[in-house]
Amino acid sequence: MSTKPSAEVAEIDEDARLMLAVQAGDPLAFEELMARNQTRVCSFLLRFVGSSQLAEDLAQEVFLRVFKHRATYRQEAKFTTWLYRVAHNVAFNALRAKGRRPEVLFSGVTSSSVGSTTSVGFENSITEKTGSTPTRQLAKVELQQIVRAAVDALPSRQREAILLSRFEGLSYQEIADVMNMSPQAVKSLVCRAKMKLKEALEPYLEEGRKSV
Repeated sequence: MSTKPSAEVAEIDEDARLMLAVQAGDPLAFEELMARNQTRVCSFLLRFVGSSQLAEDLAQEVFLRVFKHRATYRQEAKFTTWLYRVAHNVAFNALRAKGRRPEVLFSGVTSSSVGSTTSVGFENSITEKTGSTPTRQLAKVELQQIVRAAVDALPSRQREAILLSRFEGLSYQEIADVMNMSPQAVKSLVCRAKMKLKEALEPYLEEGRKSV
């Protein structure tokens, strides 16, 4: 049996190694850590704030905080989980200061936004069966708008749990670390969100299946 680590484990180890090097005072390690994670952080923030410019500004704040609080990092979990927790705090603080609610998941997001290739993945996974003819493409666009509205109608913590689970690929334990709650509570949030989305979207999906 091979003991070669998976690509995911290797990436996690590399981020952690770089962060430990940052703690040791290596400026080049911090530059590399930013290069590896900046697109990921911008994409995550964009789904909260609905503005590419604001997301990029907040991403800079995230990495400033990472550097400022580098001594607090402990290699007890994935570096990315710690990073998402910092991004989560920065985003909510910014939105509270502006008196805005999070525009989670879809607002202002396109497949090319801040270099992200996964921003519309969840949306497309729901609507992909509508077909490729002009009429069906129009129906697909309309359904995507319905999906946006359905997700936006979710309670904020359910929206964030779905974001972290479906877009960022975090486990329930990792989401629990980011949101400061138990894994079981996260699982419950995700399940309730999926049920609400299914209930809201089923009539439209059924109509799409009949038209295929």
